[in-house]
Amino acid sequence: MTEEYKVKQSLRTKIYLDLKQRIETGRWEVESKLPSESQLCKEYGVSRITIRAAIQQLEAIGLVRTQQGGRTTVLRTHVKGHYSALNPLQHIDLHPDIITVLEYRIVMEKGTIGLAAQRITDEDLADLEEIFNMMLTNHDNIKKFSEADYLFHRKIAECSKNQILILASAGIEEVLANTMDSIVSLIGCAIGIRYHRELISALRLRDKDRCERLMEEHIQATITAIQEYRELTRPSLEEVETPPSL
Repeated sequence: MTEEYKVKQSLRTKIYLDLKQRIETGRWEVESKLPSESQLCKEYGVSRITIRAAIQQLEAIGLVRTQQGGRTTVLRTHVKGHYSALNPLQHIDLHPDIITVLEYRIVMEKGTIGLAAQRITDEDLADLEEIFNMMLTNHDNIKKFSEADYLFHRKIAECSKNQILILASAGIEEVLANTMDSIVSLIGCAIGIRYHRELISALRLRDKDRCERLMEEHIQATITAIQEYRELTRPSLEEVETPPSL
């Protein structure tokens, strides 16, 4: 793992692990319903966006299923062995190079937001605006800002209404979230705030081409900023080769 990574367990991950433990210990039996989003929000003192992200992680490992507009149902109390064996995301390196993750995101998120632009609802837009306001409020708090940044991109996957894309995002939640923490720590908030504001405007217009172009520009600008940061902080040959004076 590089020095750039500072592994932190986010609030949504703690909620996910707590819910997972309740299912595995039989507190909620197969075919039973989880408490409603509003009940869980009250219990944990968080927004429904955070609760939804935690539940989607449970869906990604096959423990629950959420019907559109309905409650979440327990499918099984333990992850099936064949699911873990066949799901390559279960074995991924949790701390890959940041650029590697960003390259993946360009490929996946450009197409994802293209679908989202065609399927997004007014309620989805309200959620994105709420998350964006969280980013603005916490621009001076790296952890809270990166949490909101991750939730913004996670919400776009949800807006695609494509279950495979949603579960793929949830399946590598830790990779994406850790990377987001590192990106904000290294290059700050300005790029994220600028592009997220423009992405919301393009989504409001349901402009697929503009959404795809902005997402690609957004992630490419982040890659460029990371590369420039590394170049500026890389020790020069002179610094490396010059022995200390006696």
